[in-house]
This record gives sequence, C-alpha cells and structure tokens, in this order.
Amino acid sequence: TGDILLEEPLLNTFGSGSWQDCLADIDPLLAADDLTIANMEVPIGGEELGITGIDYSFNAPARTAQNLKDHSIEFVSLANNHAADRGTQGILNTRRNLDEAGIGHTGTFGSQEERNQTNVVTVNGMDIAIVSWTYDTNQPYDQEWQVNSFYSPDSAQSQVLLEDVRRARQQADAVIVCMHWGTEFTYGLNDAQRILGPQIAQAGADVIIGNHPHTIQPAEWIETDGRKTLCLWSLGNFLSSAYQVDRADETFQDMYEVGALAAFDLVPGASGLRVENTRIIPIVNHFEGEYESFRLMKLKDYTEELAAAHSQRRFSDLFRKDWLVQQVHEVFGPSGIDLELD
Repeated sequence: TGDILLEEPLLNTFGSGSWQDCLADIDPLLAADDLTIANMEVPIGGEELGITGIDYSFNAPARTAQNLKDHSIEFVSLANNHAADRGTQGILNTRRNLDEAGIGHTGTFGSQEERNQTNVVTVNGMDIAIVSWTYDTNQPYDQEWQVNSFYSPDSAQSQVLLEDVRRARQQADAVIVCMHWGTEFTYGLNDAQRILGPQIAQAGADVIIGNHPHTIQPAEWIETDGRKTLCLWSLGNFLSSAYQVDRADETFQDMYEVGALAAFDLVPGASGLRVENTRIIPIVNHFEGEYESFRLMKLKDYTEELAAAHSQRRFSDLFRKDWLVQQVHEVFGPSGIDLELD
C-alpha cells in the first residue's frame, strides 16, 4: 500500500482508539493475502511524545500499531521523511510499539549491527527480504545508521543502498525494495527515481514499491539481464485526510484522495522467481463535511453520489467519479498491468 498518513482530522476522529470500520471495504483484500506491506509515514511515538498531525511534524498514538494488526497489515516500511519527527526517542518508541503488536518493520534501526542485517520474512516457506530507504528526513537524527537515507543518486549512501539489495538477493528467495522518493504532487519521475530505479533492479530487486509524492505515479516492468522487476513508482496515499492541500494545485489536491493497492504473486521456479498475477487496485479516501464519515473504498465501487458529497468537491468541480477514473487510467494504463476499475 501507499502512505499511512495520520493527519489531524483522522486523529481527532479516532483519538487513541480503534480505526473502527474506516477500512471495512478494504479489509477483505488485506486479510486474504499472505503479506501486506505499508509505508508508515508517521512515527508511532505514543502519547508521551505528544500526538500531532499538523505542521508536517507528526506523531501517532501507541494504539496505532495494534490498529495495523487489526486490519491485517503485517509489515511496515519506516524509512521516510517523517521517521525522525520525534527524534531518537520517537524512532525507538515506534519500533517498540510495532514489536509489541507483532508488526514487522525495517528502514529504521536500533544499532549499526541491526542496520547491517537483511530483514527477511518467511511466508509459506519462501524467504522474502524487505529493504527500505528514504531520500532524507525532515528532522535530523543522532546516528547515520538510525535511518536508511540515500540523499542523492550519486551519494556514498546510495552505494550502501545498492549493496543492501545485492546482499538481500544472496540471502532470500525474493527481494522487495520500499523506496521513499520522488517529487510531491506530480505524475512525473525525478532524477533519483530515473537513476536509482534501474540500478536497484539490476542489483536484484524483484519488486520496487515507491511512495512519498502523495499521488499515484506510473508503474512499469524494468528489464535487466533477462530479469523483469515490477516497479511501482508511487502508490499515493493509503490512509490520509486533507482537503485543499495548500502545496498542491487543483489536480493534485483532488488526487491526494486517490491511492492504489498493488497485488501480486511471488512464484518460485527452476529458472528463478517470477512476479505474476499483478494487478493495481485504485482506492479513494472518502470523507464529508468538516472531516466526517471516513471510509476507504475501491475506486471501482465509488459512485458519483459519494464524489459529490466528498469534502473536496466543495472546492473542485473536477472531483467527479469519471474524472478520477480518467486520471488513474492515464497514469497506470501504459503499464499494461491489470487495473481493477471495472
């Protein structure tokens, strides 16, 4: 999935409790698979560090980790620009809260030794290595090993990133790389994506899952040495709550509410691992009025009546079911990947 971004309206609605039935329409998908990986865009530092979902400095309640488990999200990527929003203690608290809930994680670390280890999840007898990196963090952190940050495509840390992927390739049956990269509020790729994407594929990634732009971006198959890597440049927001985002133009204020799930099978074989049965499932973050009636839905099940009631529609006549579908087709259509819209 894309970003789990617990902004102020969601925090005000759910407080430090359950997310209730907000994800009820999506829950069957998350429960049916063998592994759900999400980008945890905010620290789960807990109440002791001050809960906040505004001013681009975030912190979520400790209960958030249990909410992930309640909705069958088994693993989260933690390397993103908000990882250090509550400093070292926020990083430590996040990891502890996830551990207590039984949620796997990587991208932030408690020691240099831990950072140097490959994170492997065993699913149905298959060892899946998960690697997580971000372009940078909004706030500084104490030790370089605490957050996987590559800074730029030509940095020394980018070489560490690629070495992580090569080591993962040697130690696991499949390699998934979660990348926090790209330019916010655009469908276009930036230099870091264009340069690092093929390099990560070459290093041995089977799937690259991108996040950060807060909008969907294209998907494609990257071919290297006879291998094909599924690259999802950005899946947009998974869970978020903001209308009229002040840093975006009208198109991307509207598309802030649209993300995607990517579903695929990892299939071992004599000639190597294959990524099969790939499909993209567009979703809509629905809410009404002054942030009421939160509901995460498949775009294919969304209606024009719901679109008309969405809070964003008050500010943009573009926010219509047919327009949202058109945007998704234009972004994902060229990939040839099955698109669940019909």
